Amino acid sequence: MSLRIAILAATVPAAALADVGTVYAGYSMATDCDKHANIAYDAQDLKSCLTVDDDADTYTAPDGTAYTTWEECAMAVYESGFNSCKSGTSAVQGGTGCTTFRTLQAFSTAAESKFTVSYGQPATLRNEVAWQFYNYYGSWTWGDDWMQAATDKTGVWTDANTAAWDGVMGDAENARKQATKKGAGFIVNQMYAMYEYHRRANQAYNAMTGNTTVSSTEKTYSMVHGWDEGWAFFAGALESGSGDSGIDWGLTLAEKRDGSFDTNTATYNPNGGESTVNAKMLAASQIGRDALNPFDNATNAGAVVWDAWKCIEQQAFIPMIQGCLLYMYKSDICTSDCGDEYGEMYTFCAAMVPILNAANPTDAATLMTYVSPDNILSTGPPQTYATMSALIYDNLNDMGLKVAEVGACTYCGNKLSDYDTTGDSAVSNKCGFAFPVDETADDDETASTDDDDCTKKDKAAPAVLAVGVVCMFLGAALATFGLVKFNAAKAGAPVPTTEMSKV
Repeated sequence: MSLRIAILAATVPAAALADVGTVYAGYSMATDCDKHANIAYDAQDLKSCLTVDDDADTYTAPDGTAYTTWEECAMAVYESGFNSCKSGTSAVQGGTGCTTFRTLQAFSTAAESKFTVSYGQPATLRNEVAWQFYNYYGSWTWGDDWMQAATDKTGVWTDANTAAWDGVMGDAENARKQATKKGAGFIVNQMYAMYEYHRRANQAYNAMTGNTTVSSTEKTYSMVHGWDEGWAFFAGALESGSGDSGIDWGLTLAEKRDGSFDTNTATYNPNGGESTVNAKMLAASQIGRDALNPFDNATNAGAVVWDAWKCIEQQAFIPMIQGCLLYMYKSDICTSDCGDEYGEMYTFCAAMVPILNAANPTDAATLMTYVSPDNILSTGPPQTYATMSALIYDNLNDMGLKVAEVGACTYCGNKLSDYDTTGDSAVSNKCGFAFPVDETADDDETASTDDDDCTKKDKAAPAVLAVGVVCMFLGAALATFGLVKFNAAKAGAPVPTTEMSKV
């Protein structure tokens, strides 16, 4: 039911919003996730390894270690971390109080134990998008496999596999750099953010239905903290909401792609962004947070959180699809120095093709033969943009997406009327009439870099969501349209800040 998330949210008792004080890209954290959000600084540091002149003698990692290649420098950041403190008292970049750093690599190498976690759920409650990636790549470590291949020049990246175009149409090294930095953000980190959301949605739904039990600590802290982590990893500490992080990250990408697909119409988004994807994900994240803070398994809160997750899951990979389409076009029209375009095309497509594969394995396989570096010719991609893009547009509805939500690539000269949108009406709208509410006022005090500073502010938390309840046409019948305001009150007691994430 298209409006189920809005209807359910309106019936959940008002939550007590714990005002810890950090707002990331419009989302007010109920718990302390500063150290988690700092993983974005690893992406920034990794990117710095790639922007040094190719002829440089050394590439210096943020810890001061000098490497002889950009690959060594980038992988040192990816594998060892330097910014997201997992164990210790400091959240400062490279702070001496941190004994163990969270790493992007562990987001992938620990995937199997994460994505197969069970709360007694039926198969219908598993992390479907993660399983789609596993089924396509045949490994739970698909993200780490990607990073290793791009930096080791293995797989599709060997000299033999790129010989046809390397030095002719572009530089394969530039393509590998794009695959490295964008792979870290869109193939590794994006899915881990999805894990955090799904884990708590799964737990909440199963607790509501009696398949699992949750402790008082989980109800009052662990569940909402895990949900907070989802947004912390998705948005990151560098992003305000308008796409200004300067790194290749999930929320930032949606803001970068929206202008090329006319999905930049969410001018109501309070964080300064315009992406319809981000507006829906922010709204769903706010709804889920409030249903978990605290969680009451005796209510329908578990269903609310689950529906919020399904909205997030539906929206999260649209920017990757848009990136795949845009860089198909840019690669098709490129005539020289095309390494960057080829690397971006391949990475964006790889970050969404498992979803296409679940709908149409034949078209997914065909798509990747067209965009893979080992199949690019001395004249460029082996097929035209029109042929390649049709493999995606023709399957969007079967992928659970509306053509109108992905949009037409106006940058590529297309318009929405070029495509058949008649099937859109049969695609479930997982997000309903969910709109984000301005929570930026919560962050009017400078956030402390001290992990132990959990001082609460005195002002009350703002309203969390205003949504339409029901507006449906059934033949000639018109349902009435109402407005329900979902309020959150200030918590009466501090929220603990014990680390919950194991990665």
